[in-house]
Amino acid sequence: MLSMSLSVGPCNVQMQTDERLSFDGIETLLNRSSVSVLTLFNAHLGAMIKYENYDNDNDDECQECAIENNNVNNNDLE
Repeated sequence: MLSMSLSVGPCNVQMQTDERLSFDGIETLLNRSSVSVLTLFNAHLGAMIKYENYDNDNDDECQECAIENNNVNNNDLE
C-alpha cells in the first residue's frame, strides 16, 4: 500500500493505492501528485492576487477608468 500527501501552502493533494507498484509506478504517482498540487497552488495564488485589494466599500475608480470617463464627458460637451 502506498499513501502520500503533498502540501504546498494551503493546497494539499493525497493519493492512496492498494496496488503493488514498481519504482516506475511510484515515480508516476509522485509526478502526477506534484503537478496537481503545484497547479492548485498556482490557481490559489492567482485568486489571492486578483482579490487581494477587492473592497466593496471602495468607490474609487482606477486611474485609467477615470481618464477614460473624463475624455467621454469632455466629448459630450463639444
